[in-house]
Amino acid sequence: QLADLDTKYQKVRWTFIIPVVGNYTRDGQHALNAGKSLIKSLDTLIVSVSPYADLLGFKTDEATPSGQTPKVQSIEDRIVYMAQTLDLISPDLDKIGADMAEAQKELDMIKDGRYPVKLFGKEIRSKITAIKSTVSESAQLLTQAKPLIKLLPDLLGNPNAKTYMILFQNDAELRPTGGFMTAYAFMKVTKGKIDLLSSYDIYDLDARFNKRVPAPDAIKKYLNETYLNLRNSNMSPDFKVSMDTFSKYYNDIPGMIRPDGIIAIDTQLPVEILKVIGPIGVGGWGNFSANNDPRCDCPQVVYALEEIADRPTNKIVTGRKAVLGPLMHSMMANAMGSPKHLWPKLLNVAFDAIKQKHLLFYFFEEKTQIVAEDFNAAGRITPTAYDYLHINDANLGGAKTDMFITREVEQEITVEGSTVTKTVSISYHNPYKGSNCNLEAGQLCLNGTYRDYIRLLVPKGSTLISVVGSEVKEIVSEDLDKTVFEAFFTMRPESQSKIVFKYTLPAMDLTTYRLLLQKQPGTPAIKHTIIFNGTETVVQLDQDRELVLN
Repeated sequence: QLADLDTKYQKVRWTFIIPVVGNYTRDGQHALNAGKSLIKSLDTLIVSVSPYADLLGFKTDEATPSGQTPKVQSIEDRIVYMAQTLDLISPDLDKIGADMAEAQKELDMIKDGRYPVKLFGKEIRSKITAIKSTVSESAQLLTQAKPLIKLLPDLLGNPNAKTYMILFQNDAELRPTGGFMTAYAFMKVTKGKIDLLSSYDIYDLDARFNKRVPAPDAIKKYLNETYLNLRNSNMSPDFKVSMDTFSKYYNDIPGMIRPDGIIAIDTQLPVEILKVIGPIGVGGWGNFSANNDPRCDCPQVVYALEEIADRPTNKIVTGRKAVLGPLMHSMMANAMGSPKHLWPKLLNVAFDAIKQKHLLFYFFEEKTQIVAEDFNAAGRITPTAYDYLHINDANLGGAKTDMFITREVEQEITVEGSTVTKTVSISYHNPYKGSNCNLEAGQLCLNGTYRDYIRLLVPKGSTLISVVGSEVKEIVSEDLDKTVFEAFFTMRPESQSKIVFKYTLPAMDLTTYRLLLQKQPGTPAIKHTIIFNGTETVVQLDQDRELVLN
């Protein structure tokens, strides 16, 4: 049909030379050309992904022809098959990329500004803009995904097996890269087959770490610890920088497994997996589910993990935090044996966890690390030439108070000539009753006094005007190619707090006002209200977002 339309459209090509009218008929030709390129890319894509269609959620009930994709019974079989065959589609990805680039080139020739906002009551300009934006985003995603897809067989242990450390970050006790590092486990992947190995308490690792390394200033000041413990080595907001520190000292400990990479998860990943596969039992530890537990108004699995790991006892219990390893083993076994209709949901859980920074990757091999960074899966702080904001909280109070706190952010941006003044207000609200944190009571200390070491990362060269709400003198420094504003405050249960930073930005191009908001790993979606020269924009920051403000 598109080919027929293109043939018929040739009859109006003579109008291309007519002033004004020619602009619109040429746009029609560009749209047709883009459509043809998009159809070519889609045809190639369908053929390429058909062997993995069931995993992606497409219906594949037909019998398998002889010599083609073998019929499989589990998601594990599909992962094994992917590891063995995914490299074969690399040439197709190059074809798809070329066709997508051609489509984007044609659409870029269409100037949406020449079209009315509405015509006969129907949205016109916004639809054109949306189509161009969708194609552009798809092309960008493909560009990011191509190296990852080419590298996936290697990551899945084909041809050589890989070993990964699974690092558990407890987001109920928020730290700069997502949570307090509470436990770790090892996972071996051989040609797509996944085997979970042993798991350990992070304190066991610290007991084997005998170097006297000076602790970061914030740890010295707010935790009163002179020397670094590995459990506190994720104090940089940049996950790679934190893991560089962690792995440097981890590798100094004799007799330790040397992994190929580190995969960090927080409690949100098991919660979302359990929502898909349902409640599970873990031998020796009990049952776990994503159902709400009224004792914390949180998922039962979260409360159960906190109770196992942190409730005071009258006897020494070693390795309690290592429960996370058996839990992951049981979840993985259930997921691998799940019905086919659940596979796409589980895949979406993984993708969403990466986007929302509940799942982070760090690799020792440089080429693999670069791919993770290009896919925004490595928790990096991004360099920009325009406005930028990253709010980073570190719970240094010991309690699991972050599960009870909600946050809201308001940014007021005023542009006067070449001067940009920003007022950033962060509100914290904890409406829940406090826990009995007296050790003699033997109760679970979840909701205690919040002791928050907060940092704002803003464009390098920004000038701080004032901070309201900090209990200590603010500190201005530079790190990660950003200017950093540091402050600290405490908040009791059943209360709320607000801290306000006012500052000016360095000179920058204001022709188009762009703002990159980077989400802190481990946090839920946070409402951001942005007031730009009096115009309000509301964003739910559930992932990194770049905004254009008018």
